[in-house]
This record gives sequence, C-alpha cells and structure tokens, in this order.
Amino acid sequence: MPTSTIRQLAAESELLLAAILDQSQDCIKLLNASGEIEYMNENGRRALAIEDFAEVVGKQWATLWPEEARHHIETSIDKTRRGQQSRFEALCPTLAGTPTWWDVSVGPVCDRDGRLRHILATSRDVTEYMSRMSEQLRREEAEEQAKHSDSVAHEMRHRLKNQLAVVGSVAKLLSRHSDSAADMQVKLERKIAALARAQDMLTVHREEPVSAAAALEQVLGASGAGERIEVLEMPEVPLGDDGVQQLALMVGELQTNSLKYGALRDDKGKITLSATQEEHLLCMHWHEDIGEPLDTPEHVGAGMILLDRLGSTGSHTSRVEWHSSGPAATFYLRTLA
Repeated sequence: MPTSTIRQLAAESELLLAAILDQSQDCIKLLNASGEIEYMNENGRRALAIEDFAEVVGKQWATLWPEEARHHIETSIDKTRRGQQSRFEALCPTLAGTPTWWDVSVGPVCDRDGRLRHILATSRDVTEYMSRMSEQLRREEAEEQAKHSDSVAHEMRHRLKNQLAVVGSVAKLLSRHSDSAADMQVKLERKIAALARAQDMLTVHREEPVSAAAALEQVLGASGAGERIEVLEMPEVPLGDDGVQQLALMVGELQTNSLKYGALRDDKGKITLSATQEEHLLCMHWHEDIGEPLDTPEHVGAGMILLDRLGSTGSHTSRVEWHSSGPAATFYLRTLA
C-alpha cells in the first residue's frame, strides 16, 4: 500500500476517532507520560469553559485543579506509570469559575511492548448528583436533629417528674420532723441544693454514664467540706440518674449532720468513706470519729430517717450504727452494671 494512502487512512482514522470522542458528554483528555495535556474533546473543552484549546495544550493537567485537589492528580499519574487504573471525585471549578464536581477515571495507554505512551483521563460532571446527595444528607441530618430534640424533650419531662416526686417525698418527710415552718424551709432548701448539685452531673444523652467515683468527687467538691472526708476504696461502676441523685442526697445529709453534731464540727474529727459492690448495688460505708467519746443518742433526727428511707433498696436496708466515737452509716445505691 502506498505511503500516501497509509497517511490518508491514518488522518481519516484520527478524524473519525476525534468525531467519536466529541460525541461523549464526558471531558476526555489525552496526556503525555509527563502529565501534560495533548488532546481534549470538544464537549470537554465546553464543560471546562475553555474557549481556545491553545490556552491549556502543553500545560500540566494538575495546574487546572485547585491546590487542595492536586494530590489526586499526582497520585493518579503515579499509578498510571505503574500500569494501574485509578478513580477519584473532587471539586474543580471551570475556567469561568463555576464550581463543578467531577468523577475522574485515569488509566495508562501503552504501546505493543507495554511501554507507557499516554495517559487517558476521563472526567464526568457529577455536580447535580453531588448536590442531590448533599441535600439528602441535610434532610437526614435535620430529621435526626428533630428526633434528637423530641428525645431530649421526652427525657427532660421524665426527669422533671422524677425530681418533683423526690422533692415531694422529701418535703413530706421533713414536714413530720421539723419544729416549725421556718425549720422545714431551711431543711428543704438544703435538700434541694443537694439535688441541684446532682443535676450538674446528669447530662442528657452523654456518651457514657458517670462513674460512682466521679460522681462522689463532684458531690464532695461542691459541698464545701469535701476535703475533710477521706475516700478509701471506690469501685469504678456506672450510676444512673437516680443513683447520682441518691448519692448527692445521702452524702449531703451526712455532711450536714456531721457539721452540726459530728466530726466536722472541729478539727479533731475524721471521716472515711468507702464502698463495696454487691451485684447491681453499691454499698456505701460512712464512718465518723469525732475524736472524743460519744454517747448513743436517744432519738434520731429527720436526716437519719431520710437516710433510712432513701438509702434502702429491695432487701438491702440502710442502717446507722453508733460506736464509741461516732456514727457509722451504710446505705445502698443502684448501679448500671
């Protein structure tokens, strides 16, 4: 076959191939082995708002991309040099500045001997798809937030009912063991303050329940006299909201009683606080030593009655025992484990 004929067929093949590639809606680019642009189909130039191909021919393909996306290009070209295909999605504005998302496929074009001659990069405009996905994600997030808000509102209503029930029970108890309305007011304010301190630890939808050790540390820290109490063994077990409130009320009552009559009246006294775990219960042990002999009191006050009522659970009954130098109290908290 004459050389002129071969050249004519080659030219016609190139025109035919270009015509075929121009029918694609994708942006098709042919790069040399160094990553420089040698060819781009007509629809690709239109998609990138390239009016004159001379503006980009011979340029590094990576320079058409924003700085934060160029690592995709460099990685893809490096893979083609090892004979591998690659694919990625990234944002790259057109030359006119229109933000556009692209789904890009990159692969090697090798000769018969397997040597890399060119790099074929095909980019598809997926901006509309990404917009729909983003809108769907926003809707799902909004729905999830609405569900979360409803759940929080439901939990807050539940907690408020529980709190009112606790306050009501404490008020009834104090009304039977107070000398006057003013005496009851002082005692009730003290109990409500203890519950308020407990609420600081009851975070709605926290990732993990508060541990007994952490709850006790915060209760003692908020009391103003916590540094006088020596905490011994304390199991790292989680407490529910009811357990935290119980702990705040019990320790608060014992501290108040000790400040008025016991080891916290002066510097001579000593208090130790420890706990042991019994199945799903935490057994708390409060031991006071006032530093001098003490006679067992003939009557117990409202605080000790409150301890007996709120510190007992199931078959486990709280108790206060009097030894020669002070009281020793045992009460129980429900745990989550």
